[in-house]
Amino acid sequence: MVIKDNGNKRIIVRGLWRMNRRKPIKILIFSVSIGAGHDSVAQAIAERLLAEAPGSEVKIVDTFRYINSILNKVVVGSYMETLRFTPRFWGYLYDQAEEGEKLTEFSQLFAKLISPKLSQLINQVNPQVIIATHAFPTGILGQMKVKGKLHIPLVSAVTDFHIHPIWISKGVDLYFIHSADLAYPLIQEGISWEKIKPIGIPIRMQFGQEINHDEVKKEYGLNGDPVVLVMGGGLGLGRIEVITRKILSEERFGVVVVAGRNKRLYKKLNEINSRRLCVFGYVEDMARIIAACDLIISKPGGVTSAEILAMKKPLIIYSSFPGQEDRNTDYLLNRGAAIKVKKLDLLIPEFSALLQNPLRLQQMKEMAEHLGSPHSSKLVWDNIWQHFGNEFERSSCQND
Repeated sequence: MVIKDNGNKRIIVRGLWRMNRRKPIKILIFSVSIGAGHDSVAQAIAERLLAEAPGSEVKIVDTFRYINSILNKVVVGSYMETLRFTPRFWGYLYDQAEEGEKLTEFSQLFAKLISPKLSQLINQVNPQVIIATHAFPTGILGQMKVKGKLHIPLVSAVTDFHIHPIWISKGVDLYFIHSADLAYPLIQEGISWEKIKPIGIPIRMQFGQEINHDEVKKEYGLNGDPVVLVMGGGLGLGRIEVITRKILSEERFGVVVVAGRNKRLYKKLNEINSRRLCVFGYVEDMARIIAACDLIISKPGGVTSAEILAMKKPLIIYSSFPGQEDRNTDYLLNRGAAIKVKKLDLLIPEFSALLQNPLRLQQMKEMAEHLGSPHSSKLVWDNIWQHFGNEFERSSCQND
């Protein structure tokens, strides 16, 4: 089974479980390829549909790239440069956007300009449901729905532990959020509770599998006790090399690093000569790597954090970008699923304190299990079938 996106990438779905088969449908998913999280959620939702309803047609669209390739380069490039060199400025913009009014006016104007092109694609694909995994297409499509220019069920999957106002539109028929305690901003804006489904951030099916820690640790040939996984999201951002060298300075620790698509980081880390270090680039089988490790150091991206929670692992946050990652950090710290280390010199002392406190360590694992939602992508489709199943049947009959 193959998923095709707007850039003609092909994603092969493997290792699917047997489950109740549903009638095939056609869906259109709007994502934005900034980082890896939004695309990962889109792929997770598509993967699950193809498992439950083989023969379904899925089209994943990178929204900015579809609208205009130059716009895509400007937006994505500016975002990444801002995060790398002036992250506080990004935090300022994020905070200002929460004030809402000026941003709402801009979004409405932008929606008016680009809705004809999106309508053309929607008419061409003729999907039975549209899913958005980023705030931008959620807002644009929501405006189209409010204006009566879109008559297809519209679903939005929020990808953080915080709901920024730019996600919120009364045109959305169904919101998937991580947990019920995040619903207040939606309720405040008049979104009815019936449209809000706290099912977890949708993640890939591999995170719902039972994986034996000792077996995968042996399979990867990992040395050290404990083994610490260090990662910075799909782009390998953060002070990963410095953190890795700091941990390796302590003889007892083993280190696994996922450099993501950061080729420069991958090359530099492979120059470190240590049998206690194992370096990966961008990996698809992330669940097995997380399962093989004891502690996780990571930036608190929404999807990455959701995957760690699903694997019931303690999370150590070393750095977070202002904006959504700061909000994610607050959520995870307040609920006892993570600790934050602000200075590199405190990293090893904090590790030692955590390892010497089995009660605290066990509490973090239990809170991770409590907050995690390893089968969230299944819950997406359980709710979609429940709410729109009759519409799917009618549209299928009409097409027949």
